[in-house]
Amino acid sequence: MSAVPTPFELFTPDSEFLTTDTRAARWAIPYNHACLNARADVLLNRNRDTLAGARVLDLASHIGTFSYAALQMNAAFVHGVDTEADTIRRAEALFANHSVPPEQFRFEVRDAFELLESCGEGVYDTIFCFGMLYYTAEPYRLLTLMKRAARRCILLDTFTAAYAALQGKDALGIHPHVTDEVLNLPILFTTLTQSEKKDYTLPESFAHKDRNLSLTTFPSIPLLETWFASLGLRAVAMDWSAYIEKPCHWKELWTPQQKKASHWADVYSAGVRVAYRLDVA
Repeated sequence: MSAVPTPFELFTPDSEFLTTDTRAARWAIPYNHACLNARADVLLNRNRDTLAGARVLDLASHIGTFSYAALQMNAAFVHGVDTEADTIRRAEALFANHSVPPEQFRFEVRDAFELLESCGEGVYDTIFCFGMLYYTAEPYRLLTLMKRAARRCILLDTFTAAYAALQGKDALGIHPHVTDEVLNLPILFTTLTQSEKKDYTLPESFAHKDRNLSLTTFPSIPLLETWFASLGLRAVAMDWSAYIEKPCHWKELWTPQQKKASHWADVYSAGVRVAYRLDVA
C-alpha cells in the first residue's frame, strides 16, 4: 500500500541547493526535489526542538544544504566543516546568494576528528552527521567525540551493514551468502572504496597498486544501537513511513536493475539506511 507523502517543501525544484548539486542521479539518496525535501522533513523539521536557538555543527557539510535548512528552522548559528575546499567555497557562495547574514554561519575546510578533539565539552547544541559515519574507519570514536561536543543531541543518518552487501555491479555474485541472520548480528563490515568520488575525495586514503583507496565502515543496526547504549545516548529511530511507497527487503536492491527501478525511500524501508535522534542528556 502506497503512503501519501506529507506536503513539506523547503527547497523548490529550482533551488540552487538542488540545481548546483551533482548528486541528483545516484540511486541511493539522490539529491532530487522529492528526496531532499523528505529528508529535510524527517531529519530536521520533525526535530525542530533541537534547532530552535541552537548552535549547530554540520559535519561533512558539503555545499551547506542542511546548514541552510537549519537556519530556516530557527537555528541561531551553523558551523559547517568539510575536507573539500571547493564545496566550502560553493557553500559560502550559496549562502551569499541567499542573503544569509554572515554572523549566522561559518564554513571551513577541516577534518572532523581534529575539530571534535580540539573543542570543549558541550560547545555545540546539536550536531548533524548525515552521510558521513560510514566514511570513517573509526565510527565509534566519532560517536564518542560527537557526544562530548554536543549539549542537546546528535542527528544521525547513515548506511548500515546491509549496504556493504549491495556495493558494486556484481554485488549479488560477490556477496551471495549474506543473510538476514548475519545482518542481525552486532557486526561491522569494513570495505574498500575508491577515494576519488564525483566531486570530493575521501580524507582517509592510501595508495595501493597505483590507485588511491579508502576504507568504509558499515555497522549493523544491532551494533549501532549497542554503541548508542554504551555511550548513554537516548536513541529514537526516525520514522520514514510517510515517504515509503512499499515494503522493501534489502535483497531487492542487489542488482543494478533492481537499484535502477527502486524508489529513493526503499533504502530506509529495507534498513539499508537508518536515521536516529540521539539525545545526550
